[in-house]
Amino acid sequence: MSLPKVSILYSNGNLLQDVDAVDGIAALCGTGSTAGLLGVPTTVYSLEDAEGKGFTEAAEPELYRHLKEFYGELAGNQELHVMLVPNTMTMDQMLDNTNEAGAKKLITDAQGKVRLLGVFHKPAAGYNGGTDFIDTQVGAAITKAKVFAEARLAELVPLRILIEGRVANASANNTLQPKTSSNGYAGVVLGGTRADGSASVGLALGRAVKYGAHIKLGKVANGPLAIGTAYIGDKQIKDVINLTELHDAGFISLMQHPQKAGFYFGIDRMSSTDDYRLLAYGRVVDKAAVIAAAVYVEDLEGEVAIDADGKIDVSVLSHLEAKIRQQINLNMADQISALIVYINPSQDVINTGKLTIKLRVRPFGYTSFIDIDLGLEAPAI
Repeated sequence: MSLPKVSILYSNGNLLQDVDAVDGIAALCGTGSTAGLLGVPTTVYSLEDAEGKGFTEAAEPELYRHLKEFYGELAGNQELHVMLVPNTMTMDQMLDNTNEAGAKKLITDAQGKVRLLGVFHKPAAGYNGGTDFIDTQVGAAITKAKVFAEARLAELVPLRILIEGRVANASANNTLQPKTSSNGYAGVVLGGTRADGSASVGLALGRAVKYGAHIKLGKVANGPLAIGTAYIGDKQIKDVINLTELHDAGFISLMQHPQKAGFYFGIDRMSSTDDYRLLAYGRVVDKAAVIAAAVYVEDLEGEVAIDADGKIDVSVLSHLEAKIRQQINLNMADQISALIVYINPSQDVINTGKLTIKLRVRPFGYTSFIDIDLGLEAPAI
């Protein structure tokens, strides 16, 4: 028999300024070279604070780039957990749940705070990323990210992962289709502020934590990203002729909108086509999971009255339903469309010691596509 605990099981197939810590704390894990900083989880609160802790542009140019874009987008201070690893460690290795020196160490050190994890990799000289458009480690990282995130969920630390979509060969055709990977925990960021094949993961994290869990990365009303130029591979965004195809493949890509200045993220696609195919959907459920665990941990090893018919007493059901509704409404009323709570009164709690509470969060819909039926009309005669 295991120890008393609350478990969260995600149900699938039901849908085809600063944020509170429950859904807005991010982490960055990537490659570096400073001996005293490698493998050391560190918490920073601003770019200046990061510089003071050794993450300077001169010492760690790649991490500094992501930190600068994160805080530049956020336009304020925010808690951020960072850790550098040797450049011999690829992103799939960082996300390998058996690797105690990878991102697992960073998330564990954060003690349950992190809801968004970004990973990046600056290849060493001589590194071979394969012959395809996207570096081979990206696809491998998507696969590893699922097991990694599921393990964190089992620890009641739900999180979503943003993987750097490194371009290995800008002239090759793309063969990676993240959306076919059945992994709603991970998304691949494609495009960045440099023409070197890298992607602006820090920028994506900054836009995410700047707003609530239900706000999409590409919400146009929130204005353009805090960058002045954008590339995919070695091409400026305006010159990428297959941008639509890349976006449809399931990447979180940078883009421009007609009649709008600046750059935006497209749809926040994750590496799946199921209920958790959008980052916003996953983040909202993650927030509800944290609240639900906090609410019901108080009921572990508690008494449940059973009536003469063997059913859970009505008063118990009402209490259990009311307490989660109160907390979800208090913390998420403006982030969801509705909450459905159902507890089957016929559960055999006496013999099993187990109580199942079914929660369904109805998310907002999002206007990713707007069709305008426009034409001319002659006056009536």
